[in-house]
Amino acid sequence: MTHSGLQEKNFEADIEQYLITEGGYVKGSQKTYDKEKAIDLDTLIRFIKDSQPKAWEKFERVFGSNAKTELYKTMQGDILKYGLIHTLRKGIKNRGIEIQLCYFAPASSLNPELMEKYHKNILECTRQFVYSKDVRNSIDMVLSLNGIPIVAIELKNQFTGQDVNDSIEQWKHDRNPKEPLFHFDNRILAYFGCDLYEAAMATELKGEKTYFIPFNQGSNGAGLEVHRK
Repeated sequence: MTHSGLQEKNFEADIEQYLITEGGYVKGSQKTYDKEKAIDLDTLIRFIKDSQPKAWEKFERVFGSNAKTELYKTMQGDILKYGLIHTLRKGIKNRGIEIQLCYFAPASSLNPELMEKYHKNILECTRQFVYSKDVRNSIDMVLSLNGIPIVAIELKNQFTGQDVNDSIEQWKHDRNPKEPLFHFDNRILAYFGCDLYEAAMATELKGEKTYFIPFNQGSNGAGLEVHRK
């Protein structure tokens, strides 16, 4: 590996390490990730079994060996109709069985049951995420929620002669918006381009028309100004 390549890998590793040690993430794997469906159903089912065991038992009783397939059909049907954000918020329902795909942070920590469910979420950070069955392109980092990829990040490092603008160009020209992972409000909800100093974000890939906005927090942290003497 070249020195510049090592620098970028170190940048990835630093972010991954922070997310794992401070952000509640675990190191992701693509062993059970389905590129055509753009989801890891095994991880989603693991979350459902852990957080909603009675609901999943009913689901399996009704659908038997087709439970996994029926779960995907129900979920994807709602996503195509309402979008991923709505489906994550509202959950899914089939034959009267309600299943949540995730749990959002409760407004207060006073309800231990809601807090426990929130902490059941499986947050994964996967480096060099291979997203297509047709090409071997990979995304530097993908963040997934219960097996559903929701954030994609391309990282650049000034020491390699590239910056945030190169990552933006990569999203615009080297990523096919027709890939299932990139369909709007289907999987990835936010696309980031980052370097050592700057960050930019887009919510939809539209080729050359992809629109990125600044996502910088400043050197003193989010919403905090740097006070100079």
